[in-house]
Amino acid sequence: MNERAALIQRLLAIISDYRAHDKLPPDVEHVEKWLSQFPEDSALNVLKELVGVLEKSYFSKSKVIAEFANLVENPHFVGHDPAQYWKTASLLDIQKGGNSQHDLNELISSKISEKFGVVPAVNSAGAPAYYYMDDMLCSGSRVFSDISSWIRDSAPTKCTLWVCIMVLHEYGYFITNKKLLEVIGQSGKQIKLDWGYSVKPEDRKYYNDVSDVLRPTTGSDDGLVKAYIEGMKFEPVYRVPGSTGKLQYFSSEAGRHLLEQQFLIKGAYIRSICPNLKTAHRPLGFSSLDTLGFGTMVVTYRNCPNNAPLALWVGDPWYPLFPRSTNADAALRRMFDDF
Repeated sequence: MNERAALIQRLLAIISDYRAHDKLPPDVEHVEKWLSQFPEDSALNVLKELVGVLEKSYFSKSKVIAEFANLVENPHFVGHDPAQYWKTASLLDIQKGGNSQHDLNELISSKISEKFGVVPAVNSAGAPAYYYMDDMLCSGSRVFSDISSWIRDSAPTKCTLWVCIMVLHEYGYFITNKKLLEVIGQSGKQIKLDWGYSVKPEDRKYYNDVSDVLRPTTGSDDGLVKAYIEGMKFEPVYRVPGSTGKLQYFSSEAGRHLLEQQFLIKGAYIRSICPNLKTAHRPLGFSSLDTLGFGTMVVTYRNCPNNAPLALWVGDPWYPLFPRSTNADAALRRMFDDF
């Protein structure tokens, strides 16, 4: 087996359960079709670096279950009598878009029932503690929208609120925590806000040089990239080379630079061929800020965030490695699941 074939097998072993609930198992043909869109002299190295990154940043279903199985009996969250604790605590199912919270609630409910013989309440009207679960926070806009509405409209006058997110990007966490504390203050309610997480990728501008997301060290000679940068209101803030990030997702500066440049070039190209993308669909991922893109490299078995590089998930006419499930897809699946 040559190196390319061996790397594809490693990649498939990592992402084998991606959107398995939608019966979309990736195979060799799928990976080859995606990889063929990169220059031949770069494709192998793109594949090599991506495999190394995803070995650390991909959240398989088994990894997610293990993380939440730890939460249900961790004294930091539930004290020293978890069985009694879960008789009164409540999960929240208040997400306005997608199925991630609903699915994670089912996982954690089954674990609580299995361990303690208790079926936890969902959206209880008067619980002392509530748990908002989700797989990832990037900008934090969805989490803020969900929770701020709940605080104003449904939360009791006094409780503890745990926001438990597996992947908590630093800047989104900082902004969301600050804004939620303001909403709590304005509500006049006594709500203690606490957070739980598995990993915290660094994406704050101040820590750009040690970030865990794609932050190029330079622009590109590619014409479409040049045109995109020239159209930006401000010059991009480039990373000073030398770091593979706090979480060490990248193999080396050279490997990281290759991935950043290739995804930047392909992202600019994708924007030129996909007319339905919004302005905020930056080459390196969705961002409301006028940047080159969010650049997260974290993907879960359930979905690929649109904050990841466009080259990973955008479809038609580009061929995606991680085809995304939209909110409309999720609503349709939820409707059939309810029958």
